[in-house]
Amino acid sequence: MSSSSGVTATTVNGTTRITGLSSGLDVDGIVEQLISAEKSKKLNKLQQKEQTAEWTQEAYRSVISDLTEFQDTYLSTTSSSSIMKASNFLKYTATSSSSAITVTSSTSATAGSHTVSVSQLASKATYASSGSISKEVQGSAAPDYSSLTDKSFVITLDGTSYTVDLDDVTDLDSLQDAINDAVGSTTKVTVSENSSGYLEIAAQDDSGVQKITISATSTTDKGLSTLFGSDPVLSNRLSTSATLADISDQLSTALTFDDDGEIQITINGTTLTFDQDDTLAEVISAVNDADLGATLAYNSLTGKLTLTANDTGAGNTLTLSDSGSGNFVSSLLSVKTDGADAVFTIDGLKMTRSTNSITVDGVTYTANDTTDEKATVTVTQDTDGIYDLISNFVDAYNELISSITDLINEDSDSDYPPLTDDQKEEMTDDEITAWEAKAKVGLLESDSILRDLLSDLRTALIDSISGGSTTLAAIGITTGDYGDNGTLEIDEDTLTSAIQSDPTAIMELFTKKATSTATTSSVAGKSLGNNSVLRSLNATDLSTRYKEEGLAYRFYDILESVISTKRDSAGNKGTLLEKAGIESDTSDTDNTLSTLIEKYQDAMEDEEDRLDELQEKLYTKYTALETYINTMNSQLSAISSLTSS
Repeated sequence: MSSSSGVTATTVNGTTRITGLSSGLDVDGIVEQLISAEKSKKLNKLQQKEQTAEWTQEAYRSVISDLTEFQDTYLSTTSSSSIMKASNFLKYTATSSSSAITVTSSTSATAGSHTVSVSQLASKATYASSGSISKEVQGSAAPDYSSLTDKSFVITLDGTSYTVDLDDVTDLDSLQDAINDAVGSTTKVTVSENSSGYLEIAAQDDSGVQKITISATSTTDKGLSTLFGSDPVLSNRLSTSATLADISDQLSTALTFDDDGEIQITINGTTLTFDQDDTLAEVISAVNDADLGATLAYNSLTGKLTLTANDTGAGNTLTLSDSGSGNFVSSLLSVKTDGADAVFTIDGLKMTRSTNSITVDGVTYTANDTTDEKATVTVTQDTDGIYDLISNFVDAYNELISSITDLINEDSDSDYPPLTDDQKEEMTDDEITAWEAKAKVGLLESDSILRDLLSDLRTALIDSISGGSTTLAAIGITTGDYGDNGTLEIDEDTLTSAIQSDPTAIMELFTKKATSTATTSSVAGKSLGNNSVLRSLNATDLSTRYKEEGLAYRFYDILESVISTKRDSAGNKGTLLEKAGIESDTSDTDNTLSTLIEKYQDAMEDEEDRLDELQEKLYTKYTALETYINTMNSQLSAISSLTSS
């Protein structure tokens, strides 16, 4: 930018603008006013139309979202709240007088009372040890009672450790006293000498003690080795992390391995081989991972090893044997128990099942225990559940049509058009928000698509259903006064009575499917009751389907006509999607309003280009004027200088 003699020169986009004071005119102000006047003629109106179209699209999409949520909740064959799902109208509650029998009911149940007893539970075939497979805690040498002063050892009972003070121990009896003093005055464990003269510690009968472990008090305290020797059995329970070779000496019967240090077992015809260096945990995992129909487990509480068939019942047999020279099965899993079937007696009829559950006439009886006396099972209709299903639907329907009716009845206010960019620059954010809230009112005023939608829904409620045995009015559901916009009202007593007297009729009122076959060429011969053919049907088939179907399917059809993402026989998606589209669908950009918005945007770009050109022309004219006046002033100044001299 340069200036001289009161002239200011500015270069904009390669064009020099002279806006000095030679003419005395505010050129920038004049140009701004002229351009602003031009904007008001077309550009501002285009911006307002584009904004209105965007807001209208948002309003439509909000309605689409509400309709979709309503459909997903109440008009889906998978929703627990669906009035399209027949099973939701046939609800029963079953109760048992005995905790030994648990009962549930399905939609095929009927109200009534039954007597049930269980004389035998279903069980699994097993192979198990007769008791704990490990030896009791015992020494490896005869005890020395002569030098126990200042010595001790630790005894742990089911995870709780106690220190046994050996100062006063001189014989077996005093050792028992010392242990009793450590663990409590009541004798929990008994210490004795076995046939070899070695000490042995076992749980006292009925003491509740299971796992016993002994250990040294410290590395310097020799009390443990003095009494139990250098290599005692320290616990009456195995460690599953120990190898088969390590635990063999701890077992009541030692394992025998072949010349390769291996042992083999055969389960249900499959032979597994284990090395003496495999841990017990690895053996258990290998058996369980082999999918042999059985599960091996070691119970550290009881010390038992058990192989159990996966399934209950007398027919689910389990075979187990040693292979080769090993003795794993014979020494550790020698007790066989066959599986058994459950034995029920229902209403005087004896029945057996391989599991502890049996289903009869829609009621499932599960035995938890045998029964000494007959249990009474009562099946009642879940009237409250069905009532709530219908009531919740009615509430949601009323809320939906009320919100749409409000949109249709809103009066737009012409005093609050969308703000232009220039107007927003002169307002605060709060003022803009308040203005636009008013400007968005009435965008869908008297909208024909929504008006027709409400009309179709209301008509569907009162049109007769071909072959139907009841109506909404007959079960206590009626349309409110005209001022209530067609919302539904429920007479609680009438509806409750209808549910109790004929739930099947109510189910059909809502869930009845069309039974005729399609004549439309693309789906000819298929059932009109199949929702998958809906969007392909011609007008005749649609009319037939409508007459034959229940309220849920009618509502589904009506909503699909406005929000379906599938194209109909004419190639169109739902009317609201054709109008406004939705995200995550091709209609997002392929819809009437998006096309209109794009048209406005193109026109706005053209108009902005025109205004830019006009602005340049105006500055060019005023630049020429300033240049001319400045030249005239210079010449006048020169003449004045000559005449004055």
